[in-house]
Amino acid sequence: MFKIFKACCKTCFKVSDKICSRAYYISVVKKSIRLFGQLLYPLKCLKCGAYIDSDELDPYSMETCFCDQCMAAGFYPMETPFCIKCGVKFPWIFDENCLCQDCLKNPLMLEQVRAVAEYKGIIKDAVPLFKYHSKLAVSKVFEHLMFQAFLRYYESAGVDLIMPVPLHKKKLKQRGFNQAFFLIRNFVKQYRQNFDCLPSWKIDTNSLVRFKQTPSQTELDMEQRKINLKNAFKVVAPATIDKKHILLIDDVFTTGATCNEAAKELLNHGAGKVTALVLART
Repeated sequence: MFKIFKACCKTCFKVSDKICSRAYYISVVKKSIRLFGQLLYPLKCLKCGAYIDSDELDPYSMETCFCDQCMAAGFYPMETPFCIKCGVKFPWIFDENCLCQDCLKNPLMLEQVRAVAEYKGIIKDAVPLFKYHSKLAVSKVFEHLMFQAFLRYYESAGVDLIMPVPLHKKKLKQRGFNQAFFLIRNFVKQYRQNFDCLPSWKIDTNSLVRFKQTPSQTELDMEQRKINLKNAFKVVAPATIDKKHILLIDDVFTTGATCNEAAKELLNHGAGKVTALVLART
């Protein structure tokens, strides 16, 4: 704690000794506020509760939410080779322009799926904490990772609407938030910060609704998930989605049953193309 306090004082003295530009002054004030905030409210690991020394940490890194011991589980960015359609990671060195066996036999309605990371290591710990235990501090990190993945895979893909997979109203009331929306809620702000203009796409949380309340998918196999989700979604604004490229957003993609059923409903009501971006892929 003394280290943080000392850093705050040092920063303040530097400001008083130097005539700064407005931009420099604002950056110093923000840093001072952040350092004082860390002094008053030190960061704790979301998993084990250990204190985190946040000095010099990237504010958008997983290390701001998890201690070194918990981070030892590893973070596994989704890198090639993976299926060009569903994005599943190939476990061996393989041609990057290949379809997996599942996509060859039973292709998805989705044209393409891309993921930030593999669902293992610290991500496998972090997602349930975020989703079921309302550890919303990690959503800032998740959203940054999602936006970087969006720029990598979809920024130049002609996306018209970005659509978080909706929750049924009863589950939304119970949980208090839609985790898929939290992954993109500041996308427009981040886009403006990066490009100094408004994006051509829009975030749409109204055109698709979760019409049917379904049990949790966690313990179900692929066929059971398909049955569970049949007719679960409903398009309520067909004119809005007509001929549009829609990018679905979700937290975890396992069998793809949820995103695929949503894509089916969108395509049946006039969408031109449906793709998906998810935080983690099993």
